[in-house]
Amino acid sequence: MLYSECVICCESENRDFRKITTKCSHQAVVCAECVNDYIKSQIDSKKILEISCPTEGCNKIMKRYDVRNFATDDIFNEYDELTYNLVIQEDPDFRWCKSSCGVGQIHMGKDSSPIIVCYNCGAKSCYTHDVTWHEDQTCEEYDENKEQPDPATDEYYSTKTKKCPECSLTIEKNDGCNDMTCYNCRCQFCWVCLHKHPEHLPTCEQ
Repeated sequence: MLYSECVICCESENRDFRKITTKCSHQAVVCAECVNDYIKSQIDSKKILEISCPTEGCNKIMKRYDVRNFATDDIFNEYDELTYNLVIQEDPDFRWCKSSCGVGQIHMGKDSSPIIVCYNCGAKSCYTHDVTWHEDQTCEEYDENKEQPDPATDEYYSTKTKKCPECSLTIEKNDGCNDMTCYNCRCQFCWVCLHKHPEHLPTCEQ
């Protein structure tokens, strides 16, 4: 364990210095507290899969065990949840719950058994069409009806759903304020003007 003045906070008293990644060959010059803050900033910036050593000139990527070595429990749990979501949604059988409860799952039934029941909230969705489950309709009937205009459905989707400005996931808003957080990428944005926080369009009424 090495001790010196942290190059970020410029503190030396009661600072904890450790090797940041297993591949780092330089002296530890960033204290553990600042590494923890740095990890949090990278999570907030959606860079969780490419968190590199914060030491100037070092580009070694921090692995999960490196992050665990520095992050507080709350920050590490947030890191773990976001990395899990990013990795698992690459599976072609992964679907997000359409009730916007923030949970997704891999559906093994595929098209032959298309009803997905969310293990978190119990809401039903359709694996084949990736929409809320179409009650009283098979997938074939849903396809047929989808070709016919439905003003009520069109109005609902135009007023109650919008796409996240970061990842384009369709988000449904039932109530609450206009400050939104995408449950997929954690982007924070305004429901009215769709600008990422803290910015708003000049014409936004927020």
